[in-house]
Amino acid sequence: MIRIAEDIKSFTEMQPFWRVELPTEVVFSGDGVRELLAKLRERGRRAFFVVDSALKEQPRFAPLFAQKNLFEFDATSSEPRTSDVDSLRAEIRELAEQPDTLVGVGGGAAMDLAKATAVCLANPRPAQCYQGFDMEMNKGADVWTMPALIGTGAEVTPIAVLRGPERKLGINNRYVQAELAVIDPELSRDAPHFNRFFTMLDSYFHHCEILASKTSAADAKADSQEGVELARHVLSHDLSRYSAELAIKSAAASLLGGSSSVTGRVGAAHAISYGLSNCAPRLPHSVAVTISMCALEDVYPAGCAETKGFLAANGFPVPRASNYGVTRLDIEKMTRSVLGMGKLWRSCFGENWRAAAARGWIEDVYKRIVKG
Repeated sequence: MIRIAEDIKSFTEMQPFWRVELPTEVVFSGDGVRELLAKLRERGRRAFFVVDSALKEQPRFAPLFAQKNLFEFDATSSEPRTSDVDSLRAEIRELAEQPDTLVGVGGGAAMDLAKATAVCLANPRPAQCYQGFDMEMNKGADVWTMPALIGTGAEVTPIAVLRGPERKLGINNRYVQAELAVIDPELSRDAPHFNRFFTMLDSYFHHCEILASKTSAADAKADSQEGVELARHVLSHDLSRYSAELAIKSAAASLLGGSSSVTGRVGAAHAISYGLSNCAPRLPHSVAVTISMCALEDVYPAGCAETKGFLAANGFPVPRASNYGVTRLDIEKMTRSVLGMGKLWRSCFGENWRAAAARGWIEDVYKRIVKG
C-alpha cells in the first residue's frame, strides 16, 4: 500500500506514486490558484480559462474570474456537449491573440470542455466527428487542469467526455491529455456534500470496473487496486464536513483513477450510464453511474453492495432515474445508443461481449432502472 500524506504540507512534498506512465506534470499544491497563475506567468503562456461557474461564489477562485480570457461553464444544465465545444472554439478563434494553453478548472465537465476545445482548435470538423478512439487529429493548444471537485481523474486522462447529438462518448486522444495538472485538496473545502460524495464515488467506480476488466493492463489494475482502497476509506466516512486528510486521500484516488484509465478501461456501469445521460441532460455523470452500478448486481455484486453501503453512510438514498425524467419511453433510445460501445462491453465481458451485452440484456437493465 502506498503511503499518502495526511496534512497539506506533507502533500506538497509528495512524489509521483502511480505505476502507469503519465506525460502530465503533476504539481502537488497547498495554494493551487496562486501557483497555477504563477506558473502560467513564469512560462510565458497565453492562457484561456474554462471555469465552472459554480466556483464564482467562492473567494479563493476570485483571481481566476478576474482573468480577461475566460469562459464560465454551467455544469448544472448539462455535461459538455459537442455543440459547446464548437461554440467555444468559434469564440476563441475570434480573439486577436490566440491562446497557446487552455486551462480547465472545476469538476470533470469543465476540464473535459477545456480539453476537447483545445484539440479541436487545430482540427476543422465539428467536435462530434472526433468522438471515438485514437482518431487522427492535429495537436491543438496545450491543456492545463486544476480540479476543484476531486474524483473524476479528468485532470490527467487522455479522454474528454462529451454529449453529442446521437450519443455520449469521449474524444479519446493523447492530445487532450493535460500537459500540467495542479492538485490542491483545499480547493474542495467549500464543495457541497452531494458533489463531494458523488464525485468521489465516481472514482470508486473507475477503480472497481478496471479491476474487473478483461482487457485492462496490469499496471492499470495495480493503480486501481491502490485507488479502490483509498476510495473505500474515504467513502466510508461522513463527507458532509471537509477533512484535509480525506481530501488528500481523495486527490490520490482521483489521480490513480486517471492514471489507470490510460492503459485500462471501465466497463458495463459506465456504458449503461451513457444511455441514461443521453436522455437526461441534467443527470450528473457520477449519479448516472451510481444508478447503473446499483442495477448491475449480476455483473458487479461487490460493487453494487458497497455502493449502497456508501450511500447509507452519507445519508443518501439510492438515486432514481425517474427523478431526472427518464421513463419507459426512453428504453429503446438508451439501448440503441449504447449497443455499439464495444470497447467498454469487451472490457467487462471479454471476447464474448456480443452475446453477453445483447440487446435483450441491455433492455432488461434499463427496465430495472426505470422501474426503480
